[in-house]
Amino acid sequence: MKMIEYSLGLIAGYMTAKWITPRCASLKTKKLHIHHWMWATILLAVMIYVKPNEIIIGALTGIALQGLSYKNWGIKRSDEK
Repeated sequence: MKMIEYSLGLIAGYMTAKWITPRCASLKTKKLHIHHWMWATILLAVMIYVKPNEIIIGALTGIALQGLSYKNWGIKRSDEK
């Protein structure tokens, strides 16, 4: 049952990130871009201590994986002039 919950969370997280990412503000400075896969990975690390439901772990994993599907997933901005 845990694997089903994790898988559903993974799919939901991926789909939600795919839909929301182009529609929301980005965390950008002149030189850095904090992508959603970065904060999702940090939250996953925090979840080691919180031990939430598998759906939450799956959703955060899906968000992180979706962010890594872009070609510009690094922290340095490539559009810097």
